Amino acid sequence: MDVYRTPAASLDALVVGSLQLPAEFVGTTRRALGTLETALRECGSRPGPGAAAPPWRVLKTAKGGSFGRGTALRGGCDSEIVVFLNCFKSYEDQRARRAETLTEMRALLESWRQSPVPGLSLEFLQQDTPGVLQFRLASADLENWMDVSLAPAFDALGQLSSGTKPDPQIYSTLLDSGCQDGEHAACFAELRRNFTNTRPTKLKNLILLVKHWYRQVCPQERRREMPPDYALELLTIFAWEKGCGKDAFSLAQGLRTVLGLIQQHQHLRVFWTTNYGFEDPAVKKFLLRQLDRPRPVILDPADPSWDVGNGAAWHWDLLAREAESCYDSPCFLQAAGGAVQPWEVPGLPLTAPPILRDPAQKTPEDSSSLDAVHPRAGNGQPSCPDPDPSVVAAIAPCALEVVSDLSQIPARELDRFIQDHLKPQPQFQKQVSKAFDVILSCLRENGAHKASRVSKGGSFGRGTDLRGGCDAELIVFLNCFKNYKDQGPLCAEVLRDLRAQLESCGQEPVPGLTLKFAAQTTTKALRFQLVSSALKSWMDVSLLPVFDAVGQLSSGTKPDPQIYSTLLDSGCQDGEHAACFAELRRNFVNSRPVKLKNLILLVKHWYRQVCPQERRREMPPDYALELLTIFAWEKGCGKDAFSLAQGLRTVLGLIQQHQHLRVFWTTNYGFEDPAVKKFLLRQLDRPRPVILDPADPTWDVGNGAAWHWDLLAREAESCYDSPCFLQAAGGAVQPWEVPGLPLAAPPILRDPAQKTPEDSSSLDAVHPRAGNGQPSCPDPDPSVVAAIAPCALEVVSDLSQIPARELDRFIQDHLKPQPQFQKQVSKAFDVILSCLRENGAHKASRVSKGGSFGRGTDLRGGCDAELIVFLNCFKNYKDQGPLCAEVLRDLRAQLESCGQEPVPGLTLKFAAQTTTKALRFQLVSSALKSWMDVSLLPVFDAVGQLSSGTKPDPQIYSTLLDSGCQDGEHAACFAELRRNFVNSRPVKLKNLILLVKHWYRQVCPQERRREMPPDYALELLTIFAWEKGCGKDAFSLAQGLRTVLSLIQQHQHLRVFWTTNYGFEDPAVKKFLLRQLDRPRPVILDPADPTWDVGNGAAWHWDLLAREAESCYDSPCFLQAAGGAVQPWEVPGLPLTAPPILRDPAQKTPEDSSSLDAVHPRAGNGQPSCPDPDPSVVAAIAPCALEVVSDLSQIPARELDRFIQDHLKPQPQFQKQVSKAFDVILSCLRENGAHKASRVSKGGSFGRGTDLRGGCDAELIVFLNCFKNYKDQGPLCAEVLRDLRAQLESCGQEPVPGLTLKFAAQTTTKALRFQLVSSALKSWVDVSLLPVFDAVGQLSSGTKPDPQIYSTLLDSGCQDGEHAACFAELRRNFVNSRPVKLKNLILLVKHWYRQVAAQNEGGRPACASLPPAFALELLTIFAWEQGCGKDRFSMAEGLRTVLRLVQQHQQLSVFWTVNYSFEDPALRTHLLGQLRKPRPLILDPADPTWNVGQGSWELLAREAAALETQACVMSREGTPVPPWDVMPTLLRQTPASDLDKFISALLQPNQQFLDQVAKAVDTICSFLRENCFRNSPTKVLKVVKGGSSAKGTALQGRSDADLVVFLTCFSQFTEQGSNRAEIISEIRAQLEACKQELQFDVKFEISKWENPRVLSFSLTSPTMLDQSVDFDVLPAFDALGQLGSGSKPPAHVYVDLIRSYNNAGEYACCFTELQRDFIVSRPTKLKSLIRLVKHWYQQCNKMPKGKGSLPPQHGLELLTVYAWEQGGQDPQFNMAQGFRTVLELVTQYRQLCVYWTVNYSWEDESIKDFLKLQLQKPRPIILDPADPTGNLGHNARWDLLAREAAAYISALCCMDKDGTPVQPWPVKAAV
Repeated sequence: MDVYRTPAASLDALVVGSLQLPAEFVGTTRRALGTLETALRECGSRPGPGAAAPPWRVLKTAKGGSFGRGTALRGGCDSEIVVFLNCFKSYEDQRARRAETLTEMRALLESWRQSPVPGLSLEFLQQDTPGVLQFRLASADLENWMDVSLAPAFDALGQLSSGTKPDPQIYSTLLDSGCQDGEHAACFAELRRNFTNTRPTKLKNLILLVKHWYRQVCPQERRREMPPDYALELLTIFAWEKGCGKDAFSLAQGLRTVLGLIQQHQHLRVFWTTNYGFEDPAVKKFLLRQLDRPRPVILDPADPSWDVGNGAAWHWDLLAREAESCYDSPCFLQAAGGAVQPWEVPGLPLTAPPILRDPAQKTPEDSSSLDAVHPRAGNGQPSCPDPDPSVVAAIAPCALEVVSDLSQIPARELDRFIQDHLKPQPQFQKQVSKAFDVILSCLRENGAHKASRVSKGGSFGRGTDLRGGCDAELIVFLNCFKNYKDQGPLCAEVLRDLRAQLESCGQEPVPGLTLKFAAQTTTKALRFQLVSSALKSWMDVSLLPVFDAVGQLSSGTKPDPQIYSTLLDSGCQDGEHAACFAELRRNFVNSRPVKLKNLILLVKHWYRQVCPQERRREMPPDYALELLTIFAWEKGCGKDAFSLAQGLRTVLGLIQQHQHLRVFWTTNYGFEDPAVKKFLLRQLDRPRPVILDPADPTWDVGNGAAWHWDLLAREAESCYDSPCFLQAAGGAVQPWEVPGLPLAAPPILRDPAQKTPEDSSSLDAVHPRAGNGQPSCPDPDPSVVAAIAPCALEVVSDLSQIPARELDRFIQDHLKPQPQFQKQVSKAFDVILSCLRENGAHKASRVSKGGSFGRGTDLRGGCDAELIVFLNCFKNYKDQGPLCAEVLRDLRAQLESCGQEPVPGLTLKFAAQTTTKALRFQLVSSALKSWMDVSLLPVFDAVGQLSSGTKPDPQIYSTLLDSGCQDGEHAACFAELRRNFVNSRPVKLKNLILLVKHWYRQVCPQERRREMPPDYALELLTIFAWEKGCGKDAFSLAQGLRTVLSLIQQHQHLRVFWTTNYGFEDPAVKKFLLRQLDRPRPVILDPADPTWDVGNGAAWHWDLLAREAESCYDSPCFLQAAGGAVQPWEVPGLPLTAPPILRDPAQKTPEDSSSLDAVHPRAGNGQPSCPDPDPSVVAAIAPCALEVVSDLSQIPARELDRFIQDHLKPQPQFQKQVSKAFDVILSCLRENGAHKASRVSKGGSFGRGTDLRGGCDAELIVFLNCFKNYKDQGPLCAEVLRDLRAQLESCGQEPVPGLTLKFAAQTTTKALRFQLVSSALKSWVDVSLLPVFDAVGQLSSGTKPDPQIYSTLLDSGCQDGEHAACFAELRRNFVNSRPVKLKNLILLVKHWYRQVAAQNEGGRPACASLPPAFALELLTIFAWEQGCGKDRFSMAEGLRTVLRLVQQHQQLSVFWTVNYSFEDPALRTHLLGQLRKPRPLILDPADPTWNVGQGSWELLAREAAALETQACVMSREGTPVPPWDVMPTLLRQTPASDLDKFISALLQPNQQFLDQVAKAVDTICSFLRENCFRNSPTKVLKVVKGGSSAKGTALQGRSDADLVVFLTCFSQFTEQGSNRAEIISEIRAQLEACKQELQFDVKFEISKWENPRVLSFSLTSPTMLDQSVDFDVLPAFDALGQLGSGSKPPAHVYVDLIRSYNNAGEYACCFTELQRDFIVSRPTKLKSLIRLVKHWYQQCNKMPKGKGSLPPQHGLELLTVYAWEQGGQDPQFNMAQGFRTVLELVTQYRQLCVYWTVNYSWEDESIKDFLKLQLQKPRPIILDPADPTGNLGHNARWDLLAREAAAYISALCCMDKDGTPVQPWPVKAAV
């Protein structure tokens, strides 16, 4: 009967023939036990002759043990007879009386023994188990026996019906009894028996097999140390449930699985919730403690107090060793010779051999395909085909890592679980990375098809790969693919070539990894696997040759929309070309926090655990779950640190709501391009879930039409009671709130700190909110909350993703309350009010219904209502106070008499009474999942019974004000007026109110709503928007919603009130109203009660709502079917927001609504225009001259782009009109003019594309043949202008419809000035018609003018841009070639300029003294070129940079050499003369004679400084955005003779700055010496200041300091290397602790190194610094000790260094003093040269470098010192010569060999040998004079630096006045 030697196919026969009990023995034993049970029952009811009746009676008996469970083994087994006695009333009784009871039972057994059942003998065993009587029944032949335990027990369960779960109270009582470790397990024998007996026969056979193995391997004498075999029974059931679940299966597989689990015992936590669960708090708390015991934990399914596994007691390790030793036995070999594979127990262990799948399951490799991004056959969905079976066999053993079942991991252990089980092994990742490098290198070198570049993707590339096995993509972008379509015909040939190259790499690309080709089931990829048998890991790799659609994008750059237009034009299907966008996909995920990626791993592990392998082809790819996880985190959390359990719970909640999901991102594509927009709208209309790939919009990863999300949803729903979703305190983990997504069961509530969802309804209520005087509804009673939580919210979709056309249906289907519930509530109210009228001690004159229910604005699911009881006992407002408590007591008594169910289906529950003015209760319908918060308010009848449409007597409000009420204190008295005000509105307006309130609840987290305005404020705002902007019964809901959100954005301008019920007639009311309207905005007065400012701008956070409003304008709910944006209504008198608020053409304005906030031009804030228009024209066009816009200073930085689009960019319609008018005018001039034009051109801001909305300038340049040179323009000009005017007048006053031509006052003799005005569009353009000499001629695009043109210009003797108009085309082209966003920045700067220029009261431009706006245009271009240069950038950063340059106007020297340069001698002389003029200098890039910068800059500079403190340049955190790094003068454009001035003005830090830095450094030094290690044995020997600050070479504005801390804990160099991380951690901790005491703040930089060498942080202090100082603190070994000034270190210091170091310069910080002294002793002018070289280096560092980095800056410092030393050491040298010398040396970097022997030398043999080796290394060599191991020239991109040096050598900074190069010093490149 040796199980090992039994072939797998014979195990069934073994069980039946040898392990099952013989039927004869079973029958005999059963009869014997039956007679014994009968005897026990009879004995308890009537005693035998002469015996006293026992003091107990048998209630019932139950058979248990393995015999009762049907798992008894032949040979010997156990049985249990549990006798439930009436004398045991509790567990305590059983404990106290069972010894006495057992004695009596033994006597009974003795008598029964006298007449045993034939064929059986009875003998008593040693009684070593307390609480039971043990005996043995044995067959006559002694081959079979049964150990029976007779257990008297308390009947805890009673008579349970079949399948019924015990009452949780039973287990609570058990736990309260103080029982220990299954002490009362016998009480639950029936449950234990039933748990096993319901299992299939074959599973019981497997149990017999496992128990037989146990007996075989475990000697009898050792079993007391082993787990009981009942533990193995339960483990077998668990294995079958999780791994198979079928009635028919292979016993060998089952046994193999159980043995595998035994090997993994240290991971096991097994329990069932068949009989008990987590519902009861006490049981939940106990279970969590049990599950935290040493593993294995195997809880008895009947008694949770019994841990059958008991990892602390039993020797599972011995069993595990036995289990491991038997895998080669015949019982585990298939007939064909292969190994029997165990079942896959999801989430549970794979050992050697692995636990794989049921034979029907697929192999594990294709699990990896879930991440892949190429088409899955048959459905067009990207995926990966199946691997080759030959490969599968080889890699199967390593398919899964050993992990525990996720559902059984406590929430607090999830982080550790991921680290231990899910994160891939670093060693395997390194192996794979190396293999990829080898493979890609092979492909690059040998491929017939050249690749432009390669990229890594898949889950490996995204950093979301699971341990054990995953997928990767190698994307090869080939030059032979010119478009998407090329990939088809060429692909097969390319793949053959790639395979050939791969095969040449061999089967082992790196040691330990085997490359195996898979079956090639796709024509678009080459598939292979990399397998590590040693690490039990593998990777499915897809090599994909693709078209390089995106190209090399800079970090953070959005792809050109044209890329996606081309993709859509290619006719691709469902992510067909998804691989082309792999980099974008990878970057999208890779930019996420590490913990979010951990959550993704957890979700993917759950997916693999719950989703059988064979079903995964019907399931969504797990990349869909990656995206869903990111979406959940973005919408619900967004923090780097969070609870994984909450995150997982949220994702599972979303999976349950899959039918509502429409998820997409606009990171890479958006709605800007019409074709993409149209396509996206179609995609978003697909069956849900829709989850669009953020890189490829054609790929709907969610694909609701294809995948079985419903199966996943069922799995998600089933696991909410698992330990992974239970908090340590026992409460359920709450998911994040994902705004706008539905509440599933269990409800998606809030973060545990959030309030319950019910109080969302209170936002409609109209009585005071505690603590702020604002009417609201108090919180519901927690006991009520618990009962109604599941129905708190109706399942609705995310509003932002509902197309505009579907909003009406959305409201009907999701937001309008259920009629059945409304009817129930109405009936309940009638019952309640009837009861109050009949029984109340205080008589009511009348009652009224209010709240959102009364107003008809109640949302589905939960809302509020008010029952207003007008009592006769209240004679005035003041009476309500003293009588209220008594009245409320009476009302409650009456309500309680109504019962808990006023009408069928509705339950009445009292809430916590948190207000003294109302009785609060709830009406709950569990069936309809709806509830209503009701406030019963007894009030004074202030208004009385008013006729419909009648206005209350003003005296009512005078009396109200005289009562001294505060902030809506008596608002309830006016509930009827409030209700009537809303109820009279059209049904559709109420629907709009519902939509707005739903949006509010969606975007506003529950915990923040107490800081938010009540949603009644939004009801009123919606009514106001409709009245002012529409007024019709039928309208577009999308327009209405858009309008309300725009008003919310403009909350700071809102003052809204109505005079429907009160007005200005009564003096007292008038005076009060004027005070109310002067409160902080927004002011929204309740139309019924003027004392209640519902808007309350001083109390509520409208700014948060405004941000939410702004963020949703690109959503589908605001897009028309045709693709255009939905336009809001125009609300007169309010600012225009994004998008512009238009007006419905037929709208009407109600007369009883008012807004005091109409926006008309502010005094002193008019818009400049230069030159000035004719006064007569001004009068005519003034009303339409400017668009109403907001003050730039008040626009938040993040809103600047939208502000430009909505307010500054000109209207396209006006631009078209003007262009047509210009064509008409120019045509007229050509045909009729007396002076023929060779050509015409358009200029000015209109021509350059920098024209502002409202009013701008334009130039029409007419090049006349009659002008032969510049001088001709003078005498002929007057005649020409007269002719031009005559021709223009002949064109008429309206050159095109809608535009009027008006001549302005002619204040110049060189131009004809007129205006084109559009009254309808409120816009105008100032036009200057300029007849000029054609100096440049017709230039080809990109061609530079002939220098002779400019020589001729200079020879003409022109003055200051006199002939600038001749070069208008060059000027226009210079600006027009710039990116769109740069032109937007120009518009912003010009808008600011106009605001500054509006000086006089009438708003007329005062621009005479200011520089022209064109100077600001050029300055903006300069700032962008030097500081950014990208198409996409931060508008606020750009604005701040320009403002900073304006403040530096006295140093401005800006010019370009795009059209002219220094080559021509005459031009050079002129330009050098210009550069010597006073600053600012901004030369026109088209005309070098025009210094555009002339004018008074002081006012602009002052205003720029003021604007730098405003919101428009502030980050969300309230700190100024950083400007770009731009100098007001460029080094390369600075004449050589001015370099000293350049250094002094722009590079040398001022003394105040140096003093501040010194003070900050001293503060940190003192801290390090005195505070940092005061409680530690480590002491500070000294702190040495290093870096540029200490050496005297710091640059202006560069506030950094290096501090080296020499410590006693380092006694040698190597200790510094190994212990510095700990020291750095301690310094950081102490800095954190002391920062408050020392009045500074620190912000630490996160190091990317495991063992960092430096602690980097920024220090800020309001008392010490104007700006932050960056510190680097380096702990170091004191190698030098106390070295005297000028002394040379002992040779042994360097000998030790040479022996200790591993990396060059590793211990350089130990020699900081020597490095500092080497520089600090140098002449001041040499330090200035070092500053200049460092500045040049930093400019070079901005250039794109590709791979590698520039040489270290310290190397350039040393090279500068070397140049000076070798060049003569003159302390007063020529700066240009010195700079030129350094640049020359940089260009000779291949010959550089520089070193010093000031600190070390050749005398010591060890040092000498080392120096020889150093100097023999490849050049460049620049040895650190303090540390010979540091070669500062090694391994850097000197080639890039040399290229820049060569460019600067030919620049102005290295040229003499005559244009000859400055000569360098005669310095050799090597010492």
